[in-house]
Parts: sequence; structure tokens; C-alpha cells
Amino acid sequence: MIATSPTTQPTPPAVAQPRRWSTSRLGDGQFATLLTLPVIVVLGLVVAYPTLYSLWMSFQRIDLIFGTTEAVGFANYRQALTSPEVWHSVRVTLLYTALVTIFAVAIAVGGALLLNERFRGRGFLMALVILPWAVSLYATAVVWKYIYSPEWGLLNAVLQQRLGLSDGPILFLSERGAVPALAVAHAWQIAPLGMYFVLATLQVIPEDLYKAAKVDRLGAFGRFRHVVLPYIKTPLSIVMVLITVEAARVFDIIFFMTNGGPGDASTTLTWDIYRQSFVNRNLGYGAAVAWILVVLTTIITTVYFLLLFRNREKRPDKAAVGEAT
Repeated sequence: MIATSPTTQPTPPAVAQPRRWSTSRLGDGQFATLLTLPVIVVLGLVVAYPTLYSLWMSFQRIDLIFGTTEAVGFANYRQALTSPEVWHSVRVTLLYTALVTIFAVAIAVGGALLLNERFRGRGFLMALVILPWAVSLYATAVVWKYIYSPEWGLLNAVLQQRLGLSDGPILFLSERGAVPALAVAHAWQIAPLGMYFVLATLQVIPEDLYKAAKVDRLGAFGRFRHVVLPYIKTPLSIVMVLITVEAARVFDIIFFMTNGGPGDASTTLTWDIYRQSFVNRNLGYGAAVAWILVVLTTIITTVYFLLLFRNREKRPDKAAVGEAT
């Protein structure tokens, strides 16, 4: 028998496989950019475009009736900066912002110090204090307008009938009292945000510092000044920035409670922008006033951050507490 060798089959030519694109080939920066690209596009559509369009409008005189637009340069800004109404709105805005910040920070720090203690019902109270921040400013305005009402308001009923501190109804939303009353309502709504910021910081303060303060016979105010305050200074500054920006641009609570009144007592810049743009239909002038508000808010927040980074200190230790005595 003759052995036969199997015939060798010709090897087919290798077919080049198409290269598949993979995110593993990207660097960290490129991958992060790829993930954030949709967000950047959305922000460009809903934030950047309206912002730039409003800036363009501030240099125009727009007639909605005839549908005409005329470039007027800085005329709208000159008119706004020389207007007594605008300067009155600036003063009201600064007063309102300062009051809201003071009231909200006081409520936030006081509430955080209370919630940092251990007592029965603490968990329920922690869940309860978040409710004001969870509701909208419209709901806040409805609640506080009822509280301030001179006819059937809760506050007047307590002051007159329960405590006997007033012979007649008090007009909390009067010309003099409108801005402080609005500031209290707004501070009540926004204070829980700052309260939880401060409370989270209080939770990480070492117990040894409190013990050292007691050994050094520091009172309650001394412990707050030398132990608590250095720790909460940075988060409290961030909270103040957030509250300031929210207070400076508030519109809802003024719209539903006072409509900028009585008279022009509570006419802030945001209310003046609304009145000029949508009531008087002067869109170009309203846009100019809006950009004045942007510049004012930027200046205030810049001052905040300069003070924050200038006065930032290291967290205290036991030796620092001992030296404070």
C-alpha cells in the first residue's frame, strides 16, 4: 500500500478587521470632556444664548408694536444709571439682601447648634425643619401673607388676643415694614439650607476640643467663639454667598405678597426689571437694568470670596483652645 500525503489547502488571505472605537483609548481629560459634552451643549442652549441675547437687547431700543429694533449704544445704561427709580431699587435691594442674609444666618446657626445636641425627638425635628426649604417661594408667600394679615392673620391674633401686646391690628406689610417682613419670610424659607451646611460641619468637630474647652472653663460663648466658629467659618461664608445671590434676585415672594408696594417701598431691581420689560414693554431698558443687577451681584460675591480666602485659617487644635483662655 502506498501512503498518500493529504493535499495542502491554500491559506486564504487575512482580512483586515475594522478597528473598533473604544473609550479605553481616551485619556482621563478626554473621557471627562466626552461625558460633559451633552451638558455643555444644553447649557449653551438654555443659558449662554439667552444671556448673550439679553446683553444684545440692552443696547437696543425695541418697539414691540411696530416690530422695529434700533441700536442705541449705551443710552439704556445712561438712562438707568441716572434714574432715581433705579437707585431707589438698588437701595431696597441692598437692604432686603442684607436683612435676609442676617436673619437666615442667625436661624441657620441657631438651628444647627440646637440640632447638634442629643435629645428626644431630634430625628423628627431634623426632618421637620427641612420643610420650609422644600416648598416653593409661592407657597412661602401664601403662608406668610396669611400670617401677616391684619384681619385674620395668625401673628396679629397672637399679639392681640394671646399676649395683649397690641390694641389694634399691626400692618406688617406697610410702607416701613414691608421689606423687613418680606425678609423674614424669605429667611424662613432659605435658612434650612444653611442649617444643614453648618450642622454637617458641627458633626466633624472633635469631641476633644469641647473637653479641652470645659477644662479651660470656657463658657458657652467662649466655646462657640474659639471652638465652633473657626470650624464653621468657611461653610458659613459659602452659605452667605448662596443666600445673598438668592435674595438679590428674588421675585416670586415680592410678586405674590406686595407687588413692589405699598407704593414703591418693596420695589427691588428684579421687580423694576419686570415692570420695565413686561408692563412698560421697554425690553431694551429692562435688559440694561438686569445687567446692572448682574454686575452688582458679581461685586458682592467677589467681596465675599476675597474676604473668605484672605481670612481663612487652619482648623484649631487643643493647644489653640488652651491659648484662647
